Amino acid sequence: MPHFAPPKAPAHVPPSDRADPSGATATSGRPAALGPADVYERTAPYALVRTTVLPYPAETASAAEVRTLLARLTALAAQDAALRTALSDDLFAARAGHDEEFHRQVVLPLRRALYNGRDPRPALLGRLGTLPERVPRLADWIALRELRARLLGELGAAVPPALTAERTALAALCRSPAFARAIALTSADLLRAVSRAGRGETGRRARKEEPSVLRHALRASTKTSPLSWFTAVGWAAEAAVDTADPTACAPEREPGPSAPLTSVVRENRTLVAALTAALLDDPRRRRALPHRMTSTARVSGGRARFARAEALFAGGRYLVTREDEVEVAARPALDALAAALAARPLPLGTLTARLAAGMGRAADDSAVAGFVDRLADSGLLVPTEPVDPQHPAPLLGLAEWLQQWPEDAALADRLTQLGYHIRKFADAPAAERPAALTGLAARWHELLTDTGRPVPSDSAPLTVLTEDVVAPVPLSPLRPPTPPGRGGRAAERPSQEQPYTEVPYAAVPYMDEPHGELPAGYDPFLPADYVALTELTSLAELFDLGHVMSRIARDRFVVRYGEGGVCRDPWDFGADTAAAWEEAGRLVGRPSDDPGLPAGLVELARLREEFTALAREAAQEAAGPAGETAGEIVLPAGPVRALAARLPGWTAARPLSYSHFVQRGDVGDLLCVNHIYGGWGRFTSRFLDALPASAAAAVGDRVRRGLGAGARAAQVRPVGGFNANLHPLLLAEEIGPDRGRTALAEADLDLVHDPAADRLRFRVRATGEPLDVLYLGFLAPIMLPQRLGPYLSDHPAGVVDFRPLVPRQAMAAPGGRVVRTPRLRHRHLVLARRRWHLDPGALDALRAELTSEQREVPAATVARWRALLGLPEQLFLHPAPRPPAGRAVDDFVARLNAPKPQALDLGNALHLRCLASWLARHPHGVVLEEALPAFGGRDRPARAVESVVETYRPARDRTADPDAPRPAAPPVPRRGGTR
Repeated sequence: MPHFAPPKAPAHVPPSDRADPSGATATSGRPAALGPADVYERTAPYALVRTTVLPYPAETASAAEVRTLLARLTALAAQDAALRTALSDDLFAARAGHDEEFHRQVVLPLRRALYNGRDPRPALLGRLGTLPERVPRLADWIALRELRARLLGELGAAVPPALTAERTALAALCRSPAFARAIALTSADLLRAVSRAGRGETGRRARKEEPSVLRHALRASTKTSPLSWFTAVGWAAEAAVDTADPTACAPEREPGPSAPLTSVVRENRTLVAALTAALLDDPRRRRALPHRMTSTARVSGGRARFARAEALFAGGRYLVTREDEVEVAARPALDALAAALAARPLPLGTLTARLAAGMGRAADDSAVAGFVDRLADSGLLVPTEPVDPQHPAPLLGLAEWLQQWPEDAALADRLTQLGYHIRKFADAPAAERPAALTGLAARWHELLTDTGRPVPSDSAPLTVLTEDVVAPVPLSPLRPPTPPGRGGRAAERPSQEQPYTEVPYAAVPYMDEPHGELPAGYDPFLPADYVALTELTSLAELFDLGHVMSRIARDRFVVRYGEGGVCRDPWDFGADTAAAWEEAGRLVGRPSDDPGLPAGLVELARLREEFTALAREAAQEAAGPAGETAGEIVLPAGPVRALAARLPGWTAARPLSYSHFVQRGDVGDLLCVNHIYGGWGRFTSRFLDALPASAAAAVGDRVRRGLGAGARAAQVRPVGGFNANLHPLLLAEEIGPDRGRTALAEADLDLVHDPAADRLRFRVRATGEPLDVLYLGFLAPIMLPQRLGPYLSDHPAGVVDFRPLVPRQAMAAPGGRVVRTPRLRHRHLVLARRRWHLDPGALDALRAELTSEQREVPAATVARWRALLGLPEQLFLHPAPRPPAGRAVDDFVARLNAPKPQALDLGNALHLRCLASWLARHPHGVVLEEALPAFGGRDRPARAVESVVETYRPARDRTADPDAPRPAAPPVPRRGGTR
């Protein structure tokens, strides 16, 4: 976790990035911007902070010298490229000054070399004669070439000490206990390679392993996705409300020189699920558990249809679900069975007795018992989980459950011991971890084999546990305290009668007040950040696939159930929900006049086209009169600020929340928005049990406030075998299959079309109350059972894609093509970084040049390609997007299996040495993205820090909107099917 240090002096944002102080309004005349207090009301008073445990090393003097020489070489390459075309024309024009033989043997080969970007042969340059005197540009080019040769010579002398310095820094990272612990969880072979690098070995094997070791060291020092000891997670909260006392920002505990870190190790829930299924294969154990119906019954035409789902273990990090439907005759016995199970699940024996009594038969009636047994064997009656899926120690819970049978005492002891060894792993040093993981995997193999569910022979190596690293005490404050009246939450909230004038961006207070110490690389958020992020919410809505999906789902629902219709079995709409996501992906890019576009999406499509046109106009203005390619597009602030009032009324009929993953280098730098996903505490939930005790309470309170006063809400918390889906209950109620553990079940809820809001809603059947359903897990909904789709998609926002706003420019490159896209900004927020997509042909040409250059560091090739493409010095290397396979699940899995993004510093000698090896991992092309903020070339070590900030947008009553048409009187509701 970062060391604590005083903040740097603030650097002010340029005037061009400041907000328009005019307070412009939308066409309706209503203020389109929020008051200062409203800005804070619409952002959560906390942030999840993710930071690399290891800092990226400071640059040494020898490495800095190489960086300078590489920059000069790149500048020369750019001059060379600019000079070659004009020089070729000059040589053609000079033909009258020499004979035909000289032209054919000297000038034409020289022009061909210039055209192809090659260096002419030395013998050819020795035969130029007086040509440089007659063609001045040729003399300039020769001088440039000589300067380039001298630079390459200087680089040849500077590279060895720079490589030594970089390898010394890499060795220091490899000796870090935190890095070694994380690597040990990844691969035992890689840990051995890291150990060799840490010892400074220089043999052939060490050099062969160097690209892989460096790649993982860069992952540990530049990327903030949580994984073991690569990244630590902390909690930042705002100062106390209604105070301007700087001491109010002090954390709950003084952190000392560095924030404390705790390792949280959990058993892999896919293995726990496989073990539970194996234990329940035994009828003795299965019959002792309460049973429930697999689903509600969808009754129509004298037939009852049920949904079944079976979780299958395939050895991965999540479960694969096999789903189907089964149809049986709708007998009175089924209704009696459902009535008996209405309150809670029951053991089969108890259920048989109650069913027999309800039918007027003896308690031991064999026909009734056979009927119940047949339902259990067919999967219509399923046992409840012996241990709560969200249990913090499921192996200990299973062991306790098994202790009721003396014959299972030895098995219970094995589970207890396995749970103990998994928890013990958190304190294991790196050297002991590979053996510990091997031992745990062997225990799991034996356990599953002995219980009748051996691991499939084609399974991937078992992942036996996960590890997260958290700071259990709060970090420094989320933002500096702001005195009352200066735009903070303590400021008086303007009444609706008061006219509102937006606070100019330049007037927003920066970090000019004392507010305690901060972790290095982490700065509190500034009021201007909250203004811009709140404005960004509307733009995110406009380009959110979730809105498109919700409209398509609404249309599908109305077709099946009618306006105001009711679906009494929400699982029955699961396939339609999945189909709505698929259809949304196909329709989101359609023009507004496309006849295949649903009518409800036309207005949304027009707004997207309008903002796309604004981005194109901004790109043309940025390009300048000479037609240069725009490197950056800044969206006009006024239209973005006014967008909230222009979105279709149905989009705002329900509250909305986003999680903004943001990153900034130094104080006053641009704030980079890395991702925008769904909010409602979703991306804090995974860590809440290990964070300060106040964190869960704060998140729950903010979520309830975001849903609106009086709203009833419940969570749905499927695990799916995915450890990151474990999270606490933040609301008062939960929806689940087991009434013994949750307040609501699917039999308690209807899925309805609300004509007033023109949206799909859940409704509590007993009271008629609308219900908000929140899924706060990390696992993508498409990886969970389809029958859960309606619950997982009640608040579908969070699939935001700003790429349609960014113009694409294709350019020819050696071997293929490169597509460039500019940086996209709203105010000082970076919404998209500059990118260069190299197709496979261009990538092959680059790799061929890198491997053919006869230098340890291919400086000349890199300089030429940097100049050719206009690449910045520091980048991130991404896999090229693959064409869609046609199914969202397949596309999602393909993205998971693709190589992970990695940092690339084209001014670093060791990175250039490894570049060809890194590119070989991307046979289908590669995307180069500017590293913003930059990670290298600093005079001191620095960590990458990313914060997750939530914004909230309340629901808007469509009938209260003067610009929205009032809905017609709702038709008489029609139920979809009979019971």
